Amino acid sequence: MNTGQTLLTIIAIVLLGSNVVSINRTFAQHGVILQQTEIGIFGISLGMSIVEEAQGRAFDENTIDSLAQTTNQLSSALGRESGETTLHTGFDDFDDYNSWSDSVSVPGVDIFKRWATVVYVDSTNLDGTASGRRWSKRLDVFVKGTSSQDTMKLSYIFSYWSFR
Repeated sequence: MNTGQTLLTIIAIVLLGSNVVSINRTFAQHGVILQQTEIGIFGISLGMSIVEEAQGRAFDENTIDSLAQTTNQLSSALGRESGETTLHTGFDDFDDYNSWSDSVSVPGVDIFKRWATVVYVDSTNLDGTASGRRWSKRLDVFVKGTSSQDTMKLSYIFSYWSFR
């Protein structure tokens, strides 16, 4: 082997080595992206399960068994009523989710912290908070994984309707 062939062999080995390092870096980044995506999918699913559960509840404690004719007949305080537990499966109306929180462990993925707030909203400003009782309430469910830096937020507007 002469000097020219040795030089070409060294250059080929350097190029091959740099390609291997580049490919390994790409695979590592791809793995991180897949893990973040999996955490995001589980987080959204856990948040949506609370939103869907809340949709099936009565609008207000005072509308479980009767109709409200004015907003004064609605609850002034949002949250669980006395005697209701912190376990969300026992909630009977939409605003019981106010100030609720829990943690869910998904084996092999992450541990997720979930919490929720409920506020009255005015139909002209659904992103804001109304100063008093209104015919609409907004549920905000937050989900954060312990290994995630981002907090996911899911919002749902629930309005009271009665048909005569």
